[in-house]
Amino acid sequence: MSKRNIFHRTPKFKPEVKMASARQKQSTSMNSKKVKVEVLPEPIKSTSDKKLYKTIKLENGLTALLISDPSRQFVPEELSSSEEESSGTDESSGLESDSGKSGGSDQHGTKKRGDSDEEKLAACALCVGVGSYSDPHDIQGLAHFVEHMVFMGSERYPKENEFDAFIKKKGGSDNASTDCELTTFYFEIQEKHLPHAMDMFSQFFVSPLMMKEAMQREREAIESEFAIASPSDSNRKDQLLSSLFPENHPARTFTWGNLKSLKEDIDDDNRLHTAAHEFRKRHYSAHRMTVAVQARMDLASLEQYVVNTFGQIPTNRLPPEDFSDFKFSPRTITPEFTSIYYVKPVSDTTEVHLTWCMRSLLSEYESKPHQYISYLLGHEGKGSLLSYLRKKVWALAIYTGNSESGIDYTSMYSLFSTQVVLTEDGLANIDKVLEAIFSYINMLKKLGPSERIYDEIRTIEETSFRFDEESQPSDYVETLSENMHFFPPQHYITGDRLYYKYDPKGIKSLLDLMRADTVNIMILSNKHPKPIKYDSKEKWFGTEYKREAINPAWLKKWLSVTPYSQFHLPEKNVYITTNFDLIQPAKPYLEEAERLGIDLINNSAKDIHRKVAANEFTSKVLKHGELMATVNRFRLDQPNLLRKNRHMELWYKPDFKFRFPTALLYFYFITPLSLKSPREACLLDLWSDVLQQGLKEDVYPANMADLTHLLYVTDRGLTLKISGYSQNLHLVVSLISRAMRDSARMPHALFEAVRDVRARTYHNVLIKPHKLAKDVRMSLLLEPYMSPRDKATFIQNVTLPELQDFTQKLLNKMYLQILVQGNLAWHEAVTISENVLKTIKWDGLEPHEIPDIKVHQLPLGERKIRVASLNPSSTNSIVTNYYQGERSTPQEAAALEVLMMLMEEPVFDALRTKEQLGYSVFSMMRYTFGVLGFSITVNTQVDKFSVSHVDRRVEAFLKKFARDVKRGGERALAAARHALVQLKHTADYELKEEVERNWREILTQEYQYQRLFVEADAIERIKLSDIKNWIDNHFPSGNRSQFRKLSVQVVGNKPQDESVDGPKKLSLIYSNASENSGDPTENEADFIKNIEIFKTDLPLINVPKVELAQC
Repeated sequence: MSKRNIFHRTPKFKPEVKMASARQKQSTSMNSKKVKVEVLPEPIKSTSDKKLYKTIKLENGLTALLISDPSRQFVPEELSSSEEESSGTDESSGLESDSGKSGGSDQHGTKKRGDSDEEKLAACALCVGVGSYSDPHDIQGLAHFVEHMVFMGSERYPKENEFDAFIKKKGGSDNASTDCELTTFYFEIQEKHLPHAMDMFSQFFVSPLMMKEAMQREREAIESEFAIASPSDSNRKDQLLSSLFPENHPARTFTWGNLKSLKEDIDDDNRLHTAAHEFRKRHYSAHRMTVAVQARMDLASLEQYVVNTFGQIPTNRLPPEDFSDFKFSPRTITPEFTSIYYVKPVSDTTEVHLTWCMRSLLSEYESKPHQYISYLLGHEGKGSLLSYLRKKVWALAIYTGNSESGIDYTSMYSLFSTQVVLTEDGLANIDKVLEAIFSYINMLKKLGPSERIYDEIRTIEETSFRFDEESQPSDYVETLSENMHFFPPQHYITGDRLYYKYDPKGIKSLLDLMRADTVNIMILSNKHPKPIKYDSKEKWFGTEYKREAINPAWLKKWLSVTPYSQFHLPEKNVYITTNFDLIQPAKPYLEEAERLGIDLINNSAKDIHRKVAANEFTSKVLKHGELMATVNRFRLDQPNLLRKNRHMELWYKPDFKFRFPTALLYFYFITPLSLKSPREACLLDLWSDVLQQGLKEDVYPANMADLTHLLYVTDRGLTLKISGYSQNLHLVVSLISRAMRDSARMPHALFEAVRDVRARTYHNVLIKPHKLAKDVRMSLLLEPYMSPRDKATFIQNVTLPELQDFTQKLLNKMYLQILVQGNLAWHEAVTISENVLKTIKWDGLEPHEIPDIKVHQLPLGERKIRVASLNPSSTNSIVTNYYQGERSTPQEAAALEVLMMLMEEPVFDALRTKEQLGYSVFSMMRYTFGVLGFSITVNTQVDKFSVSHVDRRVEAFLKKFARDVKRGGERALAAARHALVQLKHTADYELKEEVERNWREILTQEYQYQRLFVEADAIERIKLSDIKNWIDNHFPSGNRSQFRKLSVQVVGNKPQDESVDGPKKLSLIYSNASENSGDPTENEADFIKNIEIFKTDLPLINVPKVELAQC
């Protein structure tokens, strides 16, 4: 698969996601400043994009892209001048503009929004044209460190956590990331608080404090971030690859940073403090910054806000660092680079990576020659490289190309890589696998570029762009602020998407660089036929490897290999959409809308719900030819049930709002076998894997034409999600349903290879501490629960005949849940669902045969389970303290949700920012199969803090938090209440958001499609007494009448001087109270030593399900 289809241009470092919290009224005054701005060309946009754009350059050199969303525009109100949450002076609030009533072509009939209007978040991003490649050689990781430090307060807003606290209280989130040559900061917030948020945000770049006192805390945060990233084979491979560049090349930088590079290798803290300030002053100049801001405000208002905030950022007019000496040349490819590296992986994987270094491709965005090559080399259809390797049972997957981020895509060079997931037989024949790769490349060279193929790629991308659904504002401004560094203004939006011109010479020149004597080869595996004696270790991650020169005989053969007869270019893609007509809703929908006075296109979801709920429900009969569907309690604000019998239930809703020629079809094949035993659950996993391998060649052209499918095993069966342009979706459904019936027809050797990959998957899930913590928690709470630990014990004993027998049992008796939404007629939905039944031919299930999952009620008091991490090379420890509530009701859920919003910022500030327990700290509301609860999770390192210490600090936080909430009074509660209600009424940006919400209701069989509105109403009624009662009943500091705590503790492994192999078994290793804790006060009786014995006498919480009538 082409990397363009699996990677988004995501910056390398993604610090903790800081989610939304309380919103309350906020005032900011903005004094208009008459400042000259240069207006740059307007970016080209999709015909479906209704937003208005304006690009300006400020006097200080900063370039800003203003994005005005015309949907129900917000007009900033005159609010009070006080700002109790902010320590800024009145001068800092100089942000009130009279341009809210501005005229001109950018107006959209602005008006104050009413109660029935949906909310949208505003967002702003700033991107600086500097990254880790500008790190000093003796302070590696400095750019990443500065990214952390600039958020630690400003002269105008000196409190360290002030901006983050403000953003969360106002229903937003913020984040930052450091890439090789860019650093990006962004936030989103409720629209009326955007002006003040922009002022606070801009001050980080006007006059950040970067106090010496904050340095140690942020170094610890970076060290913890590095520890979390360290077990990733992808990160380790990238760092090893970076070390192969020439001496002093910027790409050799250790971009992450850790305590060694930021403390141990530096003489003193004064030097680091000085270096950080100097780095910021040198590189954080306005003329090297871009800003993108989006809101439902007119362009004139947005422009004034940008001028008055980011216009204050100083500029030094210094040129960026000169990397011209490192521009790609033959010297860039070192002898160390053109070698074979046997790399010891952390996970259980067997794969080969080929990487070529070539010229920078940033300037060739109009032709994208690398994407053309990636499209063909990564193709999975007939005549492809992967098709050949699969038939040889040498490989099961391929990923090719350039991710257009990180070390792949820079101003100096680009990397093009091919990753092949090998079977054991493929590893044993690695020379032949590599020969096949070069044979395919030589075919591409021999045939030369194909304009037909290029036009096909261009058509697919143009169609995708034409019907592009709206992105989340924060994601959108983040991407655009980065694009602004790479593309001219007219191509800010389209530069990384569209193909402008066919450049056969550019394609040919890249292919000429992809030679066997210029490639780097890395082989990652723990299953070599002959054990590898690793003799080297990478400096920063400690990755063990062995370097060898490429075998001359291999090299000679690879350089001269001719194209294999099995290879050919893809045929014309028959799945490419040609009909983009929009269907009209069936007559009963139009009649009902007229009866209720609803404008289906322009009324908000909130409006439609209110009008539907205020009137009596009617029955409707839908007819089309011989097809008929009777719907009782027909509703416009939710999917309607068109079919219900022993075999299936079909829910359908046309798209009234977005009006794109696309649809989403979701299927859930429920089987009693899924929860019968770990062996049957293992067989279901394996059956799904075999099915997907069998589908690869046939379904790949559809996927390339933006008809996507996801197929995966869930708790009670198999989920299939199909989406894309509606014209040909039925073909994809038909293709997959036929393959399901024939799925177990597979060569024995390929079956064994697929089985081996499934075994690796179980292993690789469980060696991740946070995954193991979840597995342990689910093992304790759920009945039944099929743990990957148990499934792993059966996988290698499963045979192909057994799987074939299982296939018949599986497909002969099922129940199917279906949801169809979008640009499909109701009768097409019925026909598609009935054709699936005709193709697979299964007997239905009676209600009592449908498997059900229950939740155990924990005993009163506290219980702990402490287990060792299954990853011997990871120091990461996880503590998740879970506090169980009762069966969910709207009132209980509302109280807990308000409580979680109040907790979110304080828990991060206390445990992460102040105590530095770990880089990842978060609280979360839990809704576990209808049972409420909440958890606090801390990811620490075993050599920093014991799990018992973290547990105690969580409990100490909860005690203080409980006191603070009770003291906070009604005012804080009102702010949280208001913020949550606004979040419930936030508009969907794409149809998929609504579909996913409806799908969850179907999966849980609760069918509460109006849940958001019910929850919003319940939240409005929450009183301070409700919050106090919840705290008193469920917190350790209360009356403990319903205090049920489960502390899941996964203890990391201490750093090893010598390498250790992965675990042979995936069974749990329990610890006693005194083990791995250093806390003699722990009570041995609180510890769980055997999950199954502990669960034996625990009662199950009854959660009723909705029973549907036949239709």
